[in-house]
Amino acid sequence: MVPVSRAVAVTVACLGSPLLAQSSAITETARTFSFSMHGEEVTITRRGASCPNSCVQPMSVAPGVATLGELEVIAFLQNAVSNGSGLLIDVRMPTSFSTGAVPGAVNVPAATFAPDNPYRPDLLSAMGVTGVDSAPSFASAFSIVLYGRGTDDKDAPNAINSLLDAGYPAGKIQYYRGGISDWTQIGLNLSVGQ
Repeated sequence: MVPVSRAVAVTVACLGSPLLAQSSAITETARTFSFSMHGEEVTITRRGASCPNSCVQPMSVAPGVATLGELEVIAFLQNAVSNGSGLLIDVRMPTSFSTGAVPGAVNVPAATFAPDNPYRPDLLSAMGVTGVDSAPSFASAFSIVLYGRGTDDKDAPNAINSLLDAGYPAGKIQYYRGGISDWTQIGLNLSVGQ
């Protein structure tokens, strides 16, 4: 049996090792954030996932695009998806989507929304946009909610910005920032293989 003091020393040494305590940037432009409180400097840091691949995303993606929580996503499913006027879009890759998604979501990977995708006009047409090749009209376009992996996933914000650049009205786009990570963290069920 290892003496308690030696076990504590080994544990402390491991926690301080670069393998377990890797520092990562919080956003693409900031590794840390600092502020003063009661005359003392306080610094916020981050460990874990690497940025720029996994940067913390802002609560608001773009002006006019609402950010939703879980109850608002559920209400969107019960109302807009149920009556055929809305789509809940999971922008993760199909392999991730097939392991579990928010019930009622459809899978459209984020890269599909990119302007250089030659099939983007077909996607926009499938989303209810008319006149895609000449004078796009978004009057019949679906209301949509997009989500990805979670608060540190840039795929949903990138997809939203691509849609806005294509002319999709901000008022018809909503963002579930918490994504699949928050959905499962609070114990909500997933649909597998939908």
